[in-house]
Amino acid sequence: MHTKTLTRMGLLLAVLIGLAFAPPITVGFLGVPIVLQNMGVMLVAMLLPTRPATITIGMLLALAALGLPVLTGGRGGIAVFMGPTAGFMYGWLLTPLAYVGITHFLKRDFWLTKAIGMTFGGVLLTELLGALWLTVTTSIGFVPAILSVLIYIPGDLLKMALTVLVVQQLTAVIPALRQN
Repeated sequence: MHTKTLTRMGLLLAVLIGLAFAPPITVGFLGVPIVLQNMGVMLVAMLLPTRPATITIGMLLALAALGLPVLTGGRGGIAVFMGPTAGFMYGWLLTPLAYVGITHFLKRDFWLTKAIGMTFGGVLLTELLGALWLTVTTSIGFVPAILSVLIYIPGDLLKMALTVLVVQQLTAVIPALRQN
């Protein structure tokens, strides 16, 4: 990998870890607090090529598995990967691949392409995997699990929209950030 890519990976890993310590944002009409770490996953998927993005997210999860408190709420340790919310983190690992798979044949610098790619590749895929894992690790059926994660979608869509805006602005002023 090139030095520039490694540097971006390190910086975005720091952003991912930093977002874990941002306090949850309570928005009355959403019903659940918004945490920002998965917004960092979206940034990583949009600002790095697929393989480096997946490695960066994997490094975050490896640090968490080693026990470092790098996940939202200061969580870390191997037990986090067996709990009922682990499916969301596994979804994070697939986000870069899904995002690129969806946007590959579309105009990549267009904001709508990014929004569609991240809606399906980052938000809906992650929620689906979270619900599947919840079904596997608890006595909750699949339909109730899907219904239980629906409450997070409005907040995730807000984060996706903000991420697309940030990426559009960053790539406009720093053309080198555009994926090849």
